[in-house]
Amino acid sequence: MRLHTENKLIETEDIKIQYGVFEADSLSPLLVCICLICLTEQLNRLNTGYEEHKRKTKISHLLYTDDLKLIAKSEEQL
Repeated sequence: MRLHTENKLIETEDIKIQYGVFEADSLSPLLVCICLICLTEQLNRLNTGYEEHKRKTKISHLLYTDDLKLIAKSEEQL
């Protein structure tokens, strides 16, 4: 696992997962959100997506629990 901080990179050995988390488990939503943090950061860095006219804010994706919607101007951006 790799964790990028402002000052350094923290890297661990491979983490072996032997069992998954059941969907009804109380940890499930939290783990999904943690896993999507890296994806969200990468999508924000790309600076693509739909631009809201008044604030000039770009929206590249929407997340809700375990549902991800990608938004782009063209198929190439997507």
